[in-house]
Amino acid sequence: MMKKVAAEMRKDLELDIEERIVVDLAIDDERVDSLVREHEGLIKEEGRADELGGVEGGHRKTWDVEGVEMEIAIAPVAAAEVVD
Repeated sequence: MMKKVAAEMRKDLELDIEERIVVDLAIDDERVDSLVREHEGLIKEEGRADELGGVEGGHRKTWDVEGVEMEIAIAPVAAAEVVD
C-alpha cells in the first residue's frame, strides 16, 4: 500500500520515482499506528524514504486505508526539514 500512496503523492509533486523522500504519518487508530511503527523499515524501503518523521510543509494528503484514516506527508529529502 505504501508504494502506491508514495507513487501517487510523488506524481502530485512531479518527483522522480527514485528520488529520496521524507515521510510523515499521522494515524488515528492506535493499533494500526503500532503495527506501522513495527514495520518502519519496510515502509521506508517501499516508499524510498530516508526518514519517517515530522515533515514541515511538504505535500499532505488524508487517506482511508481499509477503514482507518491517516494523514501522510512527503517532501523531497533535499527540501525536507526533519523535525523530531
